[in-house]
Amino acid sequence: MSPERLINLGQELGRLRKSVGQSGRTLAFLASVPQPTISRVENGQRVRSVEVVERIISALPLDEGEAARLRSNARAAYAEEAPPRIDSGFSLKSDAVRRLERSATVVWSFQSAVLPRLLRTAEYSQAAGMPRLNSSDLLDDESRAFRFLVTEGALRTWPGAAEVMPGQLNHLTYASTRPNLWLGVIPWSTPMHTMPPHGFTVYDQAAVSVETFTAELTITDPNDVTAYRDAFADLERAAVTGDEALAVLDTIREDLGRFH
Repeated sequence: MSPERLINLGQELGRLRKSVGQSGRTLAFLASVPQPTISRVENGQRVRSVEVVERIISALPLDEGEAARLRSNARAAYAEEAPPRIDSGFSLKSDAVRRLERSATVVWSFQSAVLPRLLRTAEYSQAAGMPRLNSSDLLDDESRAFRFLVTEGALRTWPGAAEVMPGQLNHLTYASTRPNLWLGVIPWSTPMHTMPPHGFTVYDQAAVSVETFTAELTITDPNDVTAYRDAFADLERAAVTGDEALAVLDTIREDLGRFH
């Protein structure tokens, strides 16, 4: 996309926001986007899609003609993006994720079909045919922060005959008491405005990892990392935490007992 067009668009949006007396926080709330997204757009930086910019434009108190002009400018700027090389900012090195897990200060992980790798018990991993990982030493380091977000669907996707799930659910309950660990659950009944096609884990602002059937893909392009961070922030809005999250786990335990 054209950096110059994005810079000009961002500067104009910033001027308009200030002219109507809105703070970045207020505009972020009205547009239903994370506050850092407002700063990135106004600084001419890329966000994950032009639809995000259009939501920001729609949240400003503009007449329809001016809003339509800005939306048209935004679409034109994003349409100029050159197709990226498929291997640009990507790595398939088998040890990349392990190094990131041990070096990152903050880890954000979202999963919609399986549990985050750092929260899996050995029995769950074995039943699901996944590599075993001893994560207790990583989670014990209270100088680091871990934020895990799972859908209720992931918690109800039981590997094998589900005999590993009581222990796995108990492990999640115990893990949620760690002072450096945040656990959010997105219930089935909650609308999701962001729908990632796969799970992902973000390590600081350095990289994103995505597990596939045959490899662990590491994404390091700064714009891509930012897009995944924005997606995680949007998903957090749909999650329940604390006692509400534990209540979801309890319901799943009860269902597990009835059906297995």
